[in-house]
Amino acid sequence: MKRFLIVAACVAIVWGVVLPRLAKTNTVRERNAWLKEKQIDPAAMFYTELPLMDRVLAGR
Repeated sequence: MKRFLIVAACVAIVWGVVLPRLAKTNTVRERNAWLKEKQIDPAAMFYTELPLMDRVLAGR
């Protein structure tokens, strides 16, 4: 039970603190703006397409 609580606390910290802070970084904001500008829905991307995104972003 103690191990579960530790894991749950770690997940809560990552989800509630780390990820929101990452979302505020310039890199994430720039990538989101670029995706929005190109009308690319990140939720519709397949995992197999993600390696290609680095090449697409490098060519901008």
